[in-house]
Amino acid sequence: MIIVPRAYVPDEWLPRTIRHTSDRARFGGMRMLVREIPVAQQAEVPGILSQFWMGYRPTPQEPGRMVFTCQRTGRAFRAEHNPMFMAPSTLYSVEWQEAEGLVADFNFHPSFLEEVAASLHLDPGSLYQTGMQKVSIDEPLESLCRLLMQEVVQGCPHGSAFFEPLSRALAAALVRRVAVARPAVGRDRRIERAVRLFEQQHPKTMSMEEAAEAAGLSRYQFFRRFRAAVGISPHQYLLRCRLDHARQLILSEGQRRSLADIATEAGFYDQAHLCRHFRRIFGYSPGHLLRPH
Repeated sequence: MIIVPRAYVPDEWLPRTIRHTSDRARFGGMRMLVREIPVAQQAEVPGILSQFWMGYRPTPQEPGRMVFTCQRTGRAFRAEHNPMFMAPSTLYSVEWQEAEGLVADFNFHPSFLEEVAASLHLDPGSLYQTGMQKVSIDEPLESLCRLLMQEVVQGCPHGSAFFEPLSRALAAALVRRVAVARPAVGRDRRIERAVRLFEQQHPKTMSMEEAAEAAGLSRYQFFRRFRAAVGISPHQYLLRCRLDHARQLILSEGQRRSLADIATEAGFYDQAHLCRHFRRIFGYSPGHLLRPH
């Protein structure tokens, strides 16, 4: 009998075990689910992840047995107090017996975790090479997991203003444990000039040739040195500057201004251009920020 792997969709995997979600926090970079694992023994068919995933159990000692198996390597990991971490495209299976209790699922959007890794001068690509591994837990990581779990159990009463910074702190603590450092390139003052240009002038129409000229480099040298120094391409960095600007405008002025106006002010062609990139990077539409809690 051939068992066909299926994509892991958080809301479709054991939906009856889901007790709380972070949806009210309205943050697309990371979504949390708090589950209550049943007592009964169960084996799950293989699944494939589309996002980065970390599982956390708050109790120091697991009451029963829960085992994750990487189907490609055959390596098995028993879930204990140390969190499990899996990268997108990991093919896995899970089985448990008398392992009841609350667990937290942390589902990280790939672009969010890549951005955090790049900001810490870590190699975003190395996140995908881990496959499946245990993460050594310490006080900062444990405290962040517990704070986020408590916030979600209470219904995210503090909203995104509380949930998003904690999510970023957790992502930073996580990638420091699973990503590797990029080769040291030192400070590149020419690239620093381009970064300042993007941050200050991103609402204006700007070509990469103009940015390269400001840095005093050829287009080829500019692209190569920018990626080496920053971790992402100049196009991606400029886009993130515009998206971050648009997001702040939506949060502060979205109730009295149209998305079309905000899109234009942030440097996008039109509302559709903003919405397409906003959803791809943040995982939700700009209008999602305007919905009441």
